[in-house]
Amino acid sequence: MIQRSHIEDLDGARRALVCAGGPWVYLTGIQPRTLDGDIKAQTRDALARLDMLMAEAGIGQQDLFTVTIWLKDMRYFSALNAVWNDWVANDDPPARTCVSGELCRPDLLVELVAVGYRSGPPS
Repeated sequence: MIQRSHIEDLDGARRALVCAGGPWVYLTGIQPRTLDGDIKAQTRDALARLDMLMAEAGIGQQDLFTVTIWLKDMRYFSALNAVWNDWVANDDPPARTCVSGELCRPDLLVELVAVGYRSGPPS
């Protein structure tokens, strides 16, 4: 059975931020809650939101397989990495890809997609 949570509307498109089935947890479209601030502020906020959603799904950072980061502009890459490196476990990071492209809002600078694995029973 697939569990979906945090179902919301984004500019007319219905989506679930979290879908889980068995041990797999997919977290998509994770954006900062506020679009104020620079890339560091938006990245910190998006990672905090990812932490909250992972906790609700019964996983933690150590359970992440992969994170894909979408940046509005690759000029933000170094600043993003500074925030990422403060957040991620030094000895146990997930696989990570970072790409740039046009995002759905002009003031949105970063968006995250993550895949995690629950080793225990689903919560």
